[in-house]
Amino acid sequence: MNKQEFLYQLEQGLIHLDEVEKGQYIHYYDELIEDYLEDGASEEEAVKKLGKPSIIARKILEDAFEEGNIPPKKELSPLIIALLILGFPLWGSLLLAVIGVVLSGYVVIWCLPFSTGILAIASLGASVFSVFASIFALQDGVYIAVTQLGVGVLVLGIAILSGLLTVNMTTYFIKISRSFSSKIVHFIKAKELLV
Repeated sequence: MNKQEFLYQLEQGLIHLDEVEKGQYIHYYDELIEDYLEDGASEEEAVKKLGKPSIIARKILEDAFEEGNIPPKKELSPLIIALLILGFPLWGSLLLAVIGVVLSGYVVIWCLPFSTGILAIASLGASVFSVFASIFALQDGVYIAVTQLGVGVLVLGIAILSGLLTVNMTTYFIKISRSFSSKIVHFIKAKELLV
């Protein structure tokens, strides 16, 4: 690990500190690495002497928490709890509406592959029935049996094509579902940071 990677990981570990304190620690460890480099050590050796940035960040955060620089999470006041309970009919129904919209988004996304899959299964069943029924259609005439067999083969072709279409669309729609889910999760996390 070189100096830049070390300082970047340390900065990521100190994300809960304010910018001034974080900058002081980054500057301090940058100076330490520079001192080791002046003494003739390579960048990797200097970073190795300091240790893992995650452990250093954890120690710094523990010290900052003990000193009171990081405020502990606030507990909910009784007034806010009462407002949440009294406001449940409003925000509860809004929450259900949002959940319904999200679920309808997934239904819309998966409607087309589901339809082609059902078409493939139904066409496969119809083609098997039609091919076997062509044997019994010989009693009515050869041309009816051949027509029945042709319809069975045609429907089998439709079943194969819609099955292939379903498989191809499913892989594409899985990507769309993942993208949709990640956007929802990102939106929720962004809202949590604002609160």
